[in-house]
Amino acid sequence: MPSRRKKILQSKRSVERQEGFRLRGSPRRFLEDASAKGDLETFSGSLFHADSSSDVDPPAGLPDEPIKSSPEPRYHQIISSRLAELQLPVRDDSSDLVGSSNLPSREVLEALTRKSFHDDDLRAALVQYQIQNFLNETKGRDRDYGESDSAVVDMGSTYTEPDDVITLEENMKHCEVLAAHKAEIDTYTKLDQEQANKLYLKHALYRIRAALLLKGKPVEELDVAALERKYPPDLIVKNNYLFHYEEDSFFGWYFDSDLCYKECLTDYQRLVLFNGDGGNEYPSGSRYREFYSTPEADKAYLRYWETIVKEIKWLEQYVLTKESSIEWVNMLSKAMLQANRIAAGIPDMTLHLAVLGFHEYIWITRSYLMFVKDLDGIFYEIWKRVNNDHQLCFRDALKQVYDEKLFPAQDLSMKYELKYGGSKMERAFGRCTKGISDSVPEYKARELIAQEIRFTKGSSGTYERYARKKLKIAELIGLIQKDKIAAA
Repeated sequence: MPSRRKKILQSKRSVERQEGFRLRGSPRRFLEDASAKGDLETFSGSLFHADSSSDVDPPAGLPDEPIKSSPEPRYHQIISSRLAELQLPVRDDSSDLVGSSNLPSREVLEALTRKSFHDDDLRAALVQYQIQNFLNETKGRDRDYGESDSAVVDMGSTYTEPDDVITLEENMKHCEVLAAHKAEIDTYTKLDQEQANKLYLKHALYRIRAALLLKGKPVEELDVAALERKYPPDLIVKNNYLFHYEEDSFFGWYFDSDLCYKECLTDYQRLVLFNGDGGNEYPSGSRYREFYSTPEADKAYLRYWETIVKEIKWLEQYVLTKESSIEWVNMLSKAMLQANRIAAGIPDMTLHLAVLGFHEYIWITRSYLMFVKDLDGIFYEIWKRVNNDHQLCFRDALKQVYDEKLFPAQDLSMKYELKYGGSKMERAFGRCTKGISDSVPEYKARELIAQEIRFTKGSSGTYERYARKKLKIAELIGLIQKDKIAAA
């Protein structure tokens, strides 16, 4: 068994061999020059200031220690194997991970990593792990399906629109209130090179904190001041991969290099989310980063979103109406006035975010009703039939569900699949039911199916999801104080 010292040296050589981790451009050159002259301390100082906090409670999620079973759950094995590749700076003293053998919580794992990290294999292992935990917890007990609500919120119910009428004059006042909330931001004044160097060093510490969280280090043990002492500037410069944000294979976020040179921005405003391996996770991602939203503005946006989802839910019965029809134009106008009134009553909400949220709500609602509504029910019914009759194939089970008219919202999709095939419905069914055997109670099977549908077809492309995840990342790495932010 190699010694700890040998392992550290091997890890260091591995990092140095990875050419893709080299810092590009002038920041590295200036940092190396400063390091050679022994002047790093002149611009290091305290790298964290007003917008940082170490007052973060440990996140909830998986238990602190893996389930003691033999063998170790496949879910844990996959995570451990992938995170073993995540490098940390090599230090002369003992590792930060001594005494820490925990896996990160699901909250930490899903917030800090790229979506591609959670591929089909890992998601299937997660379902397997959840089932095993559930069966262990409920051994000797039974539960009736009727006691459980569907894990997918029914966004398709019809509601009668409110009777109140908002005049154009009232709407103008609401828009004026929202317009007044927009702050002018100087995006022209640039940091000088010494300021930029200090900023890059501080961002490296945020990444070290994230890496330690993914290695299973508890949040409460990651004191900001202690990290600054343990990872001085010369060590950070030597481990140059800490600067290469965009191409990191683990993190789903980075500090945008263009935004880093804008002096008036905060680190929260410089933080952006990776736009998926295909570049389409957030279709308007480039637009989102130009909002320069503060944590307060993003929290206000989430309050606005959660309110309009409830208050203009009545619009759902019209969103599939022909867009050129008079009926749709009238209902759309009525809903927009109501949304503006809601936004005007929320401090820190801006007009452009209110307009964005309203149109994205319509888009995501229309997409849900057309492609997602009742999908968990369809897959659940197919799964149940196939489990009860192992000779039954997917297509025959789908035909039964279609003929029984159980889910009229998806009649066209089912009809197309039965007539032509190739609509990816069977493959989606396979992903959402993989690992769910007939030993799983029916109500639990539907919850797990719904969970996978939310992951694969959730509203990941909206600013609501973008802001929610960004706030959670900022909280975990210490950019902002812990708040009640729902998981992304």
